[in-house]
Amino acid sequence: MEEIKNWLNSNIGVLNVIIFFATLAVGFLSGIFKSIVKRPRFNIRIIPKMTYGSVFLTGEKHTPPKFGTYDVHKTAFVVYLEITNRGTADSSIGKIRVGYYKDDGKSTIFQKRIWMTESNILDLFAIPTGDEKSLVTPHLRQVNPETEDRYNGFLRIGNSKNGTCYFEQSSSWGNHYPRRDEDGNTELKIEIKDAFGNKYIKKFKAPIVDFDKAIRYNPKFGMTHFLLDKDVKDIIGKQDKENIGGETSE
Repeated sequence: MEEIKNWLNSNIGVLNVIIFFATLAVGFLSGIFKSIVKRPRFNIRIIPKMTYGSVFLTGEKHTPPKFGTYDVHKTAFVVYLEITNRGTADSSIGKIRVGYYKDDGKSTIFQKRIWMTESNILDLFAIPTGDEKSLVTPHLRQVNPETEDRYNGFLRIGNSKNGTCYFEQSSSWGNHYPRRDEDGNTELKIEIKDAFGNKYIKKFKAPIVDFDKAIRYNPKFGMTHFLLDKDVKDIIGKQDKENIGGETSE
């Protein structure tokens, strides 16, 4: 004991340095631990009943240099999902996107997915029932076009929210459409962010259906870009008519 006491007395400076760095380490680790303990954690559940996609022709043609002429097509998906916050901190649902592998016949091991960001759709998705009525599914992040309810994607600890997300790709040509398996399904990956930028990913399969069946659940399916462009053209056309007769617009 006497030797230990003498060593401590002669090395008090070294001990102070050790204690200082030990205190810093404990503070740093405790801060990391708190950030890990208090954080949201979203759980994603896919609801198959209103989850599908469709690839359909637009009626247009595309002629790239040296490649001939191709029919122009579009791809759109609706995903019905439930998000539950099983973490230890409240958060909001952020950006959502889905990705698919294009149908080029190559292995998907080194192939990147084609990602589609969430789009608005100008009507509600509804499941027809046998009594000539329909079961309406809510939008997950979009304002209801009929009731104009304010969107609220805030999720407290233990709470969940369900609804549909719609994804519409710009006009494409060639093999830029989802590959299908023997059952007509395609593999999708959905990526959801929370308010802190954390990403939550889930893989699942969705059926690719004919366009006639796709619009059965929503008559505006695949029409978002067209209708928005049409509204812009109508507004411009109306302004042009108002300007006839020498009037000028500022």
